[in-house]
Amino acid sequence: MMIRVVEASDLLEVLQIEYAVFKFPYPPDLVNFLYANYRETFLVADIGGIKGFLIAIYDEEEGHILSIAVRDDCRDLGIGKALMGHIMSFLREQAVPLIRLEVRKGNARAISFYEGLGFRRTEHLPEYYEDGEAAYVMIKHIR
Repeated sequence: MMIRVVEASDLLEVLQIEYAVFKFPYPPDLVNFLYANYRETFLVADIGGIKGFLIAIYDEEEGHILSIAVRDDCRDLGIGKALMGHIMSFLREQAVPLIRLEVRKGNARAISFYEGLGFRRTEHLPEYYEDGEAAYVMIKHIR
């Protein structure tokens, strides 16, 4: 498995995963904007094709995971863990002290995944998502 920075030729596969995995996917214009402006933290897992991706932004205070997704038929292969490990290493090298993300309150699988990586729930955001579902803010100190 190769974790690498996204390339323009990957964007169609990234969008296919985004639309297959999420109930309310990011629109193509936003994905293209993130590609154009945050390429160094827009990662893909390439295993003979794109099997997962992660999009993050950061500043000197925190990294923020905007999206992470793995194709349904490639779950439990360590792809999400590899993507998260790569971004945590990159952010640590940039002297970023913590990583933040939001996760659906009802997504027990994702919450368990993040907790297994050392993230902890810090905040509850009522009606955070378009459908009214609440979210947890989860953070991990990396420095």
